[in-house]
Amino acid sequence: MFSTALGWFRFITIIEGISYVLLLAIGMPFKYILDIGEATLILGSIHGFLFVVFGLSLLYVSIKSKWSFFKMAMIFIVSFIPFGNFVIDRKLLKQS
Repeated sequence: MFSTALGWFRFITIIEGISYVLLLAIGMPFKYILDIGEATLILGSIHGFLFVVFGLSLLYVSIKSKWSFFKMAMIFIVSFIPFGNFVIDRKLLKQS
């Protein structure tokens, strides 16, 4: 998995997807139900960093693999949907 740029991208996609789900499933309830805003501060910061890494790696892999702009844009848009990153990985896995 880690021998190619696509393999690294798949790894980053999964990690970023997990951070997004944790932010929504843990951070948001802690903030709005338990009134603990620090949860979203911490998880949001981690997720934000990982999202930037995801975006940069998406750009790199798109250029290296000569993906169309449409494919790159669709991957980026789907990453905003909860669990979308896992769908992306599943589609990329079929390519590999």
